[in-house]
Amino acid sequence: MIQQYTKKDSISKLIFLFSGLLFLKLLVFHYFIGVKSNLIIISILNGLTVMAILFLASLIKKTDMFKIFIIINCFISIVFIFNSLYYKHFTTLLPVHIIYQINHVGGVGDSIWAILQPYHILFLVDIAPLVWYYNRIYKKSKRLMVKPMKASKVFMLVLFLAFTSGVGHFIINNADDAIRTPHNLGMINYHIYDLSRVFSDKTIPAGFASIAEEVIVEEEEEVEKNKYNGLIAGKNIIVVQAESFQNFVINKEVNGQQITPVLNQLIKNDSIYFSNYYEQVGWGNTSDAEFVSHTGFLPSTKNYSYKSYEGKTLITLPNLLKKKGYNTIVFHGNEPDFWNRKNMYPYMGFDTFISSEELEEEEIIGMGLSYKSLFKQGIPYLKSIDQPFYSLFITLTSHYPYIMEDKYKSLTLNSDYKDTILGNYFQTVNYLDSAIGQLIEDLKNEGLYYNSVIIVYGDHHGLKMQDEEATELLEVFLNAEYREDDMLRVPFLIHVPGSNINCEITTTGGMVDFFPTIANLLGISIENSYYIGKDLLNNNNGFATTFIHTAKGSFIEDDKVFLMSRDGVFENSRGWNKDTDEEIDLQEFKLGHERALAEIYLSQYILENQLLPLKEQLDILKILKEMGLCIN
Repeated sequence: MIQQYTKKDSISKLIFLFSGLLFLKLLVFHYFIGVKSNLIIISILNGLTVMAILFLASLIKKTDMFKIFIIINCFISIVFIFNSLYYKHFTTLLPVHIIYQINHVGGVGDSIWAILQPYHILFLVDIAPLVWYYNRIYKKSKRLMVKPMKASKVFMLVLFLAFTSGVGHFIINNADDAIRTPHNLGMINYHIYDLSRVFSDKTIPAGFASIAEEVIVEEEEEVEKNKYNGLIAGKNIIVVQAESFQNFVINKEVNGQQITPVLNQLIKNDSIYFSNYYEQVGWGNTSDAEFVSHTGFLPSTKNYSYKSYEGKTLITLPNLLKKKGYNTIVFHGNEPDFWNRKNMYPYMGFDTFISSEELEEEEIIGMGLSYKSLFKQGIPYLKSIDQPFYSLFITLTSHYPYIMEDKYKSLTLNSDYKDTILGNYFQTVNYLDSAIGQLIEDLKNEGLYYNSVIIVYGDHHGLKMQDEEATELLEVFLNAEYREDDMLRVPFLIHVPGSNINCEITTTGGMVDFFPTIANLLGISIENSYYIGKDLLNNNNGFATTFIHTAKGSFIEDDKVFLMSRDGVFENSRGWNKDTDEEIDLQEFKLGHERALAEIYLSQYILENQLLPLKEQLDILKILKEMGLCIN
């Protein structure tokens, strides 16, 4: 077959050959990521884009085009593989800004190998036959230098193909302001769209206009104002951001053993526990958890936040505490440049950053320094700085794929869980729990415990719904379906020694609520114009925007969950009651969907344009009007 496409030295026939091969891969890939609506059409439109790329490549003069097309085919096939791996972990495609993280790939090597499967290599199945044909037959036929097509003809073809692809997407997506996703653009065209966003200043999409003022402004309720205000004023704050720590393990047992006995006990004594708290990370995962928690704004949708907002003037919890006489310090057992932390922490308000460069690598588990070693080495630093202080420990041990040596494991697991992804997760979380217990004992021994507040929250989920093995085991363990709200729920615990408080807050919240909630406890008066989040101790309107791991526009409330369809079509979305699992009419979610989008877009607009502090209370409608985006 190959020979018939090359015997007349026709570039156009070569282009059709390689476009056809890549079209087949597009079909397979789009099916793999779950493109359901318009699978064939979306693949064809992406195939047209591939064809345009090959036509542009044909402009290279006096070049062996067959060889060039093999290289392009190989490159795109490798992109298929990387996208498959990335999608498996993040349910989206590789973002353009991943280039900023290339230097850190080695740090997550174990995670990549754990995801890689033999079937991923099938995207390269045609490369060997093409290379064999090229070396054995094509080169000997002396048809290496194919006369290039006229540039004018190529440009006309490229414009036609690009126009056809663009118009096709516009038609199937019904509007110019539709939410763009890999599921409605396809792989190739989504990457082009993502690349275009890097050079675009537009944060809020055109047409996002008709949002009612009430999308974020909460309805006034008769709630007790300033509840717990100043409870922890003047105390030291010790925050543990726990890697991949999900809420479902709290107060649970496996084979008759508590998974988190220390935290279970803390929840019952001198603590405020938020049982419906959700991750809100973006491209930066762990680093975004830090960013969102300490700014009260959602992360960037263009890049990881510590890159997007480097150099920006920020109002953060550590910055406000410094004005109150607090010292601020952060600990992380990894490289200081990972996620651009070294450059970003001064803007976040952290005076001191203790990383792997200052810490002794005495006990390495997984990606870096173990929980226990990090806490142990952090205590002398806390003793040496003036009080009060605000400290943040960023942990690593329970990072995917949750591999630990047996000597660190304390749980006895039966054959149902032993050496499974879920069993390994239980062991790492149990190790975290033990490390927190040891940290508390060390604080007591050093005289720091009773004048300190210990805060623990999970940075993001660890067990993904896409992992069939983990999901199957989890649903047996939970005796319930493992859904998105289960996956995204993380613990949030505030332990105040000697407070005699034993309180569970069931109001739904997310990481944007950390800043205003802790500020209230510290007795720091902050205006609503400083953040998008809410004080969970003085608010009964639960709401948490979710994205990246769900489609943009999804959200969770106290009694229901809304998942925006990944094809960007509202009518294809799902919504259900959290307690009964019953499906709910989608129209009941329309306002919440618009609010979720508003929080995402305005977080980015405000931070990118350094509008903080806002001159008045955050008014979504007014800001959109000033931008000329509201239609009345």
